[in-house]
Amino acid sequence: MEKRNQDGTGKKMPDEEVCDLCRITYSIYANFPPMPSAQAMNAETGEFFPFDRLRSLSTGYDMAKALGYAWACDCRGRSPVTRRINYNEQFQLLDTHTGKPLVNVEYAVERASGDIEHGMTDASGYTHRLSMTSSAEEINIYCNGAKHA
Repeated sequence: MEKRNQDGTGKKMPDEEVCDLCRITYSIYANFPPMPSAQAMNAETGEFFPFDRLRSLSTGYDMAKALGYAWACDCRGRSPVTRRINYNEQFQLLDTHTGKPLVNVEYAVERASGDIEHGMTDASGYTHRLSMTSSAEEINIYCNGAKHA
């Protein structure tokens, strides 16, 4: 890997070796114009945050971290980032006899903690996306009084 600067806003960091991922990320986002109502999304967590906060970060690595892909950074001397796995799922409820989606049907999701979430399936029989957890979790889905694990 060759030494490169993070060009883009006039800031140069000649003493740091920067991988292509960090260099390109910085060159893309550092020069964006202000966009006060725009949102960016962290690819790992699915969380949205103000785009201008991304623009204010001083390195491509910090930008990649905010966007959720810093685990792919290959800068020398940087300790590797452990990729955090998040679980967030969406389920399609199907009629057990016909195999067709259960459309606009009320359901309840019971988590291992005992918490219960309610919802209604969409036009394709899908539940809402269940909130993320940091580990696998057993759930039960109840639909029309029947349990579907």
